[in-house]
Amino acid sequence: MSLTWNDTYTVNLEHQYCYCGQDRNLLEISLQCRYCKNWFHAECTSVKDPPDLLFTTNYVFACTNCNDNNTESFERTTAGWKDICSTTIANLILEQILFRVGTNDKELFESKNAALMLQWNPEQYFFNKKEIIPYVDKHWQSICTERVRTPTWWATLGSCLYSSKETFTARDERQRSAASDFCLADANLWHVRPGTTQSSGKAPVSAPRISKEKRKSQDVDSILPARPAPAPRTDIRRRSTTPTTTPSPRGHSPIIPTNTLASAFPSSSAATVDHPFNRFGFKYIPCKSSILPHVAYQQTDNEDTRCRISITDKSPYVSVAQDGLTVATEKGFRMCRANVGVKEGNWYWEATVQNAQGNKSADGAHVRIGWVRREACLNAPVGYDAYGYGYRDRTGEKMFCSRATKFGEPFETGDVIGLYIRLPPKQNTAFKSPGRKRIPIVFKEHLWFEEKDFRPSKEMEALADPYNKPSDLDYQPKIIPGSSIVVFKNGVCQGEMFTDLFDYEDFGRLPETVTARKTKKRKKQKKGTDETPRMRMENEEEFESGVRHQQWSPDPPIDDDGTLGYYPAVSVYKGGMVSCNFGPEFQYPPKIDEDWKPMSQRYDEYMAEESMWDLIDEVSKSLRKTTMV
Repeated sequence: MSLTWNDTYTVNLEHQYCYCGQDRNLLEISLQCRYCKNWFHAECTSVKDPPDLLFTTNYVFACTNCNDNNTESFERTTAGWKDICSTTIANLILEQILFRVGTNDKELFESKNAALMLQWNPEQYFFNKKEIIPYVDKHWQSICTERVRTPTWWATLGSCLYSSKETFTARDERQRSAASDFCLADANLWHVRPGTTQSSGKAPVSAPRISKEKRKSQDVDSILPARPAPAPRTDIRRRSTTPTTTPSPRGHSPIIPTNTLASAFPSSSAATVDHPFNRFGFKYIPCKSSILPHVAYQQTDNEDTRCRISITDKSPYVSVAQDGLTVATEKGFRMCRANVGVKEGNWYWEATVQNAQGNKSADGAHVRIGWVRREACLNAPVGYDAYGYGYRDRTGEKMFCSRATKFGEPFETGDVIGLYIRLPPKQNTAFKSPGRKRIPIVFKEHLWFEEKDFRPSKEMEALADPYNKPSDLDYQPKIIPGSSIVVFKNGVCQGEMFTDLFDYEDFGRLPETVTARKTKKRKKQKKGTDETPRMRMENEEEFESGVRHQQWSPDPPIDDDGTLGYYPAVSVYKGGMVSCNFGPEFQYPPKIDEDWKPMSQRYDEYMAEESMWDLIDEVSKSLRKTTMV
């Protein structure tokens, strides 16, 4: 049967593909034959190791119809940097589209609805190196086939983005640089295909050589060569037919025509920040020299001695006003946390919505508010994963693991949302000091503690996958019995939003993984060591203070370092703005018949705890030094 193809040979008018003759879905892994140009569902082929991400372009596939021996052939080729960048950017674009339109109706992504791509305007999404590099690093094996990971690969990636004008378009071409925000020259995700690098739309000069006898009988005159487009991201593995519904933690949102936040938040401009951001598995806390000789350095207040939005523990794209309480963004959903969290007790804070559309419109400014743990993703909304619980302005729904559940009333500009958390004390918990491992560093003439931050576990990430059936989950997180979150709107109780919250000390199976890795490493080191005793370095006790330069272990922390708990959190979207009130005075104090505290009081408690841990560490190190002498 002769098929009528588009110019890029990615969609045909009959919407028939593969051996099965069924339609092609943008959310399913498909392979394009190098010769006949037809697309084949990975599930319908005999390829043992097909690409495990959607729309990977660095491969050569031939179907059984194009081979004399009636067998398929498949080979992965070394990915070029244009392929790598195109695949990454398009993956991030698709995530934004999925977040916008949802995935309840997968038929929207079948080729018969390919015209919808023009309505979704994929060309409006731009991304920079800070978002592209982490994605490539995470999916290196899937994207960068047979490519060696050099120490400066990230610089090469930036150079490719800058120099490949025919493939990548900068948001501002007049100031194009490796640090610019980039989109694809041809952002139509239906144009993704192997063979050449994604470009602005010109077809290659020549078609592949046709040498098989069977191909002589085919209508090769109608076959047009195809140029590749980038692969949209959904982290879908082989035989998966559904994508991740949540927005990319590294993705941008649609273009905002004017930078209205620059004047409102002059101190938080990304170009002028004088502090580090928590990312790449590390967190940063201001510090100063200590009068305690063995501890050497201690945590300090940064500008304010109060509970406020943390200037380091937020997405770089969230703007924070000078008061440390008002936040906004012109990007897609980005999140920020308070500078202190809570472990037990009853705590309350308020959020005044300064700008949000509520249920008036799906587009425009929106906000989500709630409580999150340390592992919650900062470049996503509250309730994006299993580490946070959020309240949604547009529908009044409660959000957890990106799943919306009917809860309360929608809210909008002018409303005051109160968030109350109840955390009963844990039973039968033995006292132990926090495992604080931190190094003082200098960043723009200021001292900061650098610490390993807590990492999401695979088990918790699996809970957030909406396509995992309950029977597929073999891990049940620990809970805090009796815990709950209560929400108020303008003083009116909306009810208990969530109960029996996940335990903030539940790390999934990370502890077992880390312990097994350390045991294996010790055994390996033991086999390679001789009988020569270790020589103790002079002034080794000074190195124990944490002042020396040290190489961080690749393992994430699996013990409380004093920062675990639940944090007040705000996520804002496309101009959304929220002002936080951590107390002690509130516009609508909670009408609950039990003792509670304002979050402002927690800051004083936390700093007192830090001083106590410093004294304990000082005594411990002093005793250790005496024993060694």
